[in-house]
Amino acid sequence: MHTMIRRIRKLKIEKRLRTFFFLASIVPVLILGICSAVRSYEEMKGMAVEYSAAMADISSGNMEQHFSKYISQIEAVEENETLLRQLSVYSSADWDEKKKTENEMRLLINSIFGQNQEVDTVEISSADGAKFYYPSPVTQKESPLLARTKASEGPLWSFIPKEIGTDRENYIVISKTMEPYGNIVLALKKDYAETLCQNAGAGKQWKTAIFDGSGVLVAGENAFDRMSGEKGNITSTDQGRMFTSGHVITAMQWKIVNGVPYSYLLGGVYQQTAVLVVLLAAGLLVVFFLSRIMTASITEPLGRLTRAMERDGWSELLTDGGRDEYHELIRGFNRMNERLGHMGNEVLQMELKESRLERIKKETELSALQKQINPHFLYNTLETIYWNGQYEGAEEISDVVIAVGNYFRTIISKGQEYTTVGQEAKSVENYLFLQNLRFGDRIKISWKIQEGIEDCQVMKLILQPVMEDMINEALEERAKEIQFYVEGKREEGRIRFFIGGVPQTTAQHFQEKQDLPGCDNVDQRLKLYFGEAYGIAIEESGINILVPIKEGDV
Repeated sequence: MHTMIRRIRKLKIEKRLRTFFFLASIVPVLILGICSAVRSYEEMKGMAVEYSAAMADISSGNMEQHFSKYISQIEAVEENETLLRQLSVYSSADWDEKKKTENEMRLLINSIFGQNQEVDTVEISSADGAKFYYPSPVTQKESPLLARTKASEGPLWSFIPKEIGTDRENYIVISKTMEPYGNIVLALKKDYAETLCQNAGAGKQWKTAIFDGSGVLVAGENAFDRMSGEKGNITSTDQGRMFTSGHVITAMQWKIVNGVPYSYLLGGVYQQTAVLVVLLAAGLLVVFFLSRIMTASITEPLGRLTRAMERDGWSELLTDGGRDEYHELIRGFNRMNERLGHMGNEVLQMELKESRLERIKKETELSALQKQINPHFLYNTLETIYWNGQYEGAEEISDVVIAVGNYFRTIISKGQEYTTVGQEAKSVENYLFLQNLRFGDRIKISWKIQEGIEDCQVMKLILQPVMEDMINEALEERAKEIQFYVEGKREEGRIRFFIGGVPQTTAQHFQEKQDLPGCDNVDQRLKLYFGEAYGIAIEESGINILVPIKEGDV
């Protein structure tokens, strides 16, 4: 039970309620309707079976009565023994006796069979081979049909063509031995049997078929087979499923099969089922409509609460005119909303204070980083000026003084955080000029600055601290000549500087955060001021410095 409850809890309340309404309303009606339909179906099926069997018995009885009259007519011929005796001596009689016999035989046949339009031929033959027929013979000399007839105990019914002549149509042939006088053969037209089949049923829907003793279809519906015969049997035919019923005519050993379409007999059941389906569909619509109303009355307040909790801010309160439990829940939500609003204002004030403190902290850190200038460099520069003034002459001392002045003017400009790309490159040139005075022009640099970016403003002191670290690294490796390559290009709203000719130990020192104060200074300033997307990246091929362009600068 707990497992089922957990699974139900995974569904939304709306789905749960609709499922409950469906199960509580439709399932009982559906069960009762199905039971009623099944019971009605069985009752109707039983009535249909009985009706089909009764109609088949009536139809078969009528057809048997039709066929039995020919046996009576054959028996009427047998009863005329005088004529049969004359027929038995027909071959040895004189001409007058033969004419007399022929006339009497013709009168007898006309009196017995003359009114039957279905009779095609009547043939009477004597034991010694004399034969009288009207209008054409059926059997031949040494006839197989007569041989089978003699072996039969009673009348023999066959569905065969005539043994003599060119007519190859099948006829219903009745043959009988008239001991001791001879044989009689009666050939009935097949159309007669077809007419009987058409008129045998209770309506157009009824189908009838006649099969002879060997299972050959004599007349009627070709959709049946001779095996059809059990009363109320459901048979699949070429015309669909049918109720079939068979009846064997004992005197003939022929079988009459009657059938009626399954859908015809059970039409009432189908109509009742259709009505039931319509009622169930209408019930489903009503239950669906009512379930939507009921579920909306429960889920709509929950939806309002959910949307209110998802909104930014806590100023808007909910209104509700109901009197149920949701009304109390909404009132509690409004009280909580008011308290959270007061708490939100307090948190906002605290965040503003923290933001102000963070900004002051960054400004202090930036100011401290910018003041980290190596004092040893200043002392060495002054010493260089002094010794050059002593030994070399005023002209070179003048150049040195100008370079130092330009350099100090760049790094000590108070209140100015930005400089142009051109000025930053000039500051590096002045710095390298002063360094080469100490190291004898060992330091070389080549520039490739993209055209048009010289006037773009960037944070100052970006390149010089990095170059200072690179020179110190190169001097520690005791390089005879130090060659640098600096490239600058614009990428959307930022400038990328690339410095080539970097010593091999630089990348390792930068990763270990040691011996590279200039690189660390520039990297920290850029990240503190502009974010983690900017700063220094040192690779084996060189150093990448990503600097944003000052906002509003063209």
